[in-house]
Amino acid sequence: MNKKVLVTGFNGEIGSKILKELVSLDKQIIAIDVNDSKGKIESVKYIKDSILNYDLIKSIFETNFITEVYHFAAILSQSAIKNPGLSIKVNEGASKNLIDFAFQNAVKRNFLCKFFFPSSIAVYGPRKIKCASEQDIIKPSTIYGHSKLLVEQYGSKIHEKSKSIDSGLDFRSIRFPGVISFDTIPSGGTTDYAPQMIHAALKNQHFDCKLSPQTNLPFISINKAIYSIVKLMNVKKIDSTLRVFNVQEISFTAKDLSDVLKEKFPIFTVSFNKDKKFQSVADTWPSSLNCSMSKKYWNFSTEVHLKEFIEKIIEKIK
Repeated sequence: MNKKVLVTGFNGEIGSKILKELVSLDKQIIAIDVNDSKGKIESVKYIKDSILNYDLIKSIFETNFITEVYHFAAILSQSAIKNPGLSIKVNEGASKNLIDFAFQNAVKRNFLCKFFFPSSIAVYGPRKIKCASEQDIIKPSTIYGHSKLLVEQYGSKIHEKSKSIDSGLDFRSIRFPGVISFDTIPSGGTTDYAPQMIHAALKNQHFDCKLSPQTNLPFISINKAIYSIVKLMNVKKIDSTLRVFNVQEISFTAKDLSDVLKEKFPIFTVSFNKDKKFQSVADTWPSSLNCSMSKKYWNFSTEVHLKEFIEKIIEKIK
């Protein structure tokens, strides 16, 4: 039976790019999403359905030799606040089912299935901290953050169980900061103001920011995010009980970003009208991340200045 890779949430900001990256590596892929594919790749088997479909997920693992899973299907932070019931079902229940099926089927076939889970700085809280490490105080204040933390812990637990029997799940996760893309304008996330502001500046449209000017948050470009996932998953073995790693390229305030954009686009204007829901979430997330464990275990590295960071993104958009 041919080895196959399962990608959930393939239409998302990161999922769509990981899918193309995996295709370029000649992986045989099964891709599932609740929406139709925006552009189909002939070698990919697409499934339009929900990861809540227990029988479907079970069938995928039972009838295919799934050696890697990239699990991106999720309800984002602000959307989770609006629909907590659905958020728990998708972000927690369905994620645990995926982990369980990956584990059970790998045990049956006596191998380790690599499982990538994108976590988030939403796991931190209840107060804002600087240079947060993976082991810092973690008491998420949002349902989204709580769900991410639960899956981190569950995956790590199943990973340790797998080590003892030398088969099952090889769980790997990255805690992402805000991700800034050059070809999509995301919504539903607390850090989405940054890509929204950049795209508004390029169109010379006024931007109304929902966060206070001094709100400081960490970010990473979409290209570096994809690079990080691929690099982490390509490491043959991560000899550590730590299964979740921090990454960031840069951290900046909302005002820092607006100042850089105003300098580049003189007629661009920004207003700051704090939204209590967005601000209350941002105030519990770290202002920056300590990435020393990522550097140690899988050679993650980055050093960039804000102007350079923004200019590279703008060049990609153009």
